[in-house]
This record gives sequence, structure tokens and C-alpha cells, in this order.
Amino acid sequence: MIKPIGGRSRPAVLRVLLETQFGLFFAGNGLSLIGSWMQRIACGWLVWEWTASAFWLGVLAAGDLLPVLVTGPFAGVAADRWDRLKQNRVAQLASAAVAMTLAALLFLECLDLVWLVVLVTIQGTLVAAIQPARLAMVQQMVAREDMGVAVALNSVSVNLARLIGPAVAGAMILKLDIYWLFVLNALVTLIFVWVLGRLQLLPRTSVPSSDGFWRQMLAGFDYVANNRAIMLVLLALLVGGAFVRSILELVPAVAALTFDNTAVGLAALTAASATGAVGAAVTVRRQKVASIPVGVLIWWGIGALSALLLTQADNTIVAILCAVTLGASITRCLVGTQTFVQLTTPDGLRGRTLSVHGLIARGSPALGALAIGAAADRYDLPSTVLVTSIVMLVLVLVMLGPTRRYASQAAEAD
Repeated sequence: MIKPIGGRSRPAVLRVLLETQFGLFFAGNGLSLIGSWMQRIACGWLVWEWTASAFWLGVLAAGDLLPVLVTGPFAGVAADRWDRLKQNRVAQLASAAVAMTLAALLFLECLDLVWLVVLVTIQGTLVAAIQPARLAMVQQMVAREDMGVAVALNSVSVNLARLIGPAVAGAMILKLDIYWLFVLNALVTLIFVWVLGRLQLLPRTSVPSSDGFWRQMLAGFDYVANNRAIMLVLLALLVGGAFVRSILELVPAVAALTFDNTAVGLAALTAASATGAVGAAVTVRRQKVASIPVGVLIWWGIGALSALLLTQADNTIVAILCAVTLGASITRCLVGTQTFVQLTTPDGLRGRTLSVHGLIARGSPALGALAIGAAADRYDLPSTVLVTSIVMLVLVLVMLGPTRRYASQAAEAD
């Protein structure tokens, strides 16, 4: 372990990155995520080029995100029963294989819309299957008091990838055959597999339960159902994911509203939302556990207003500023929600609780993108987002009081 220079304690961010195993994980995971975002942009671009349909963009998002509805509960039990690190390595190897399959089919000119959605769905299933183990093992890399910082740094990693990945993807689409994006994603994923092999996690703080698989799964759902504070923040995540975060899955359609060149608009809005997200993540500070859920609700309200203004904007500068705010608000919500769940859940139940969190976090944007995309094709995107944003704002106002009360109770119990 690296020692502080001159006997002085480093700032929390530097301490987590330089003095713990999380720093190595952060680097490898970030590189892999850049490749993943390149692949997502390539897939979205192909679908828009083939169909020019917001609905089919929603179908693609559903294929990527909805498998968590099936695999999430099983993945949560697996994270609490078995070696979390080995699960991550196997899943990343399989992800590299999927990327190479996409590259080969494109190279051979055998890839069509159906096969693209199928392979993206397989990729989404792998991500969903490993997400609880990936999130739960963060507490095996950092001290409890640094958990919020680690979650925020994870968000920085995701959003830097969302900033860098699309930029690299856009340049490669202009200069190279698109299948090279999938090849590069496979290569960086294999690098991450190597990084995972070098990690040495701290021992688990609890012994995995000897109960049967199904009994453990039900225990996880029972814990969430009886913890009202967690239920409320997850409800906000459900609606916020469907009505606010889903807009990021429809960026090609949003770009077509404001920009003369959709490809330029896609890159600009994606980069803008990622910039806002990174800025929000790096400015996260330690806060009392009881105050986290209320802050999450307020940021969901800001996100709803940003989504509304983004789809109504008739000026590219206004649209970019709205995308920055939207990215920042969504990140604050995701960081706050995950931090609260991590800190108020016992280690023996953490994987299963995070699987419910992941089910909602990944499933709600997919369902929202599918529904909003279908409504946008029938009516129009600005009107659809106007309705969903109003619903989100009303929910925030209704939930503020109960959320403040139950979050205080959960913090005292912890």
C-alpha cells in the first residue's frame, strides 16, 4: 500500500485511488467502459441509419437493459454466495467474445437488425448478471467512510467513458469501417480481465449464508420490502429512470430535433451530458446518510426540468447546456441512491439488495425509452417528454416528506 507523502493524509479521492485496490480497478474498468460506450454508439448509429425510428432505438435500449429483470435476482444471490471477483472475470471474457462476434458479422456483411438486437441483448444479460458482484466488491476495496467517494469515482469512470467513447467512436466511424469499434472494445475488455486477475480484495465481513438459493433470493426481496427508506429511494430511481434517464437512450432522436447534422448533434449531446456527469461526480462530498435520499429527490426534479427543456430547445447552445445539466442531475441521483443502499445494507444482504437496485437502475431506462420512443413515433418527442417530466416533478413533491422521515430512521438504525 502506498503511504501518504510527508506523513500527511491525502484528500479522500487521492487516498482511494492511490492507497487501495480500487485505484487499479478504476483504471481497468474505465478503459473497458470506454470500449463499451464505443460499441453502444456504434449500435445506436447502425439502428438509426437502418430505421430512422425512435421506437427501434427503444428496442435496442430494451435489449441492452431489460435482461436485468430476469437475471438480476439470481445475480444478487450469486454475489452473496460465491467469489465476486471470479464472476467478474468470466463475464468480461464472455463480453469480449460477443464484441468479436459483432465485428465478424459486420465484416462478413451478415449483421442485420434482428441479429444486432439479439447480440446486444446477450451483452446486456452479461452485464446484468455481474452487476451486483461488481458493485458489492467495492466495499472489499475501500473503507466504509470512503464508500461515497468510491461510488462517485465509479460514476466518474462511467461518464468519462461516455465522454471519450462516443468521441473516439465518431472519429472511427468517419475514418474506418465500423466493425473496428467492436474489435477495439473486445481488446480493452481483455485488458480489464487481466486487471481483475491482479486485484486482491479484502475478506468478506460476513460468512455467506448456508440457506438454499431460493430462500436467499426471497430474503433479499423481503429486506428491501421492509426497509421503507430503501423502498422510497428505489421508487424514485424507478420513475426517474423511466422518465428522465431514458432520454439519454434516445439521444439520436433528440439530436435530430435541434441539429442540422444528426451525427454532430449525437456527439455533441452525448459529450455534453457526460461532461455534466463527470463534473457532478467529482464534486460529490461526504454527507450524512440521512440527508442523501432527499438530495436524490431534488436532483430528480432538476433532471426532469432539464429533459423538458432539452426536447423543447430550438437552439443548439441551449440544448447542449440542458444536456450538461441532465447528465449532472442523473449522476447525482445514481451516486446518491447507490451510496445510500450500500451504507444501509448488511454485507450478507448487500449483493441481493444491489441486485434489486440494479434491476431498477438498468430496467427502468429501457422501459422508459421503449414507451417514450413509441409515443414519440405516434405523436412527437417534445410533447411526450412534457408529460413525463410533469409526472416526475409531482412525484418528487409528494415523496419529499416521507423520504426525509424514513431516511432519518434508517440512518439511526445503521
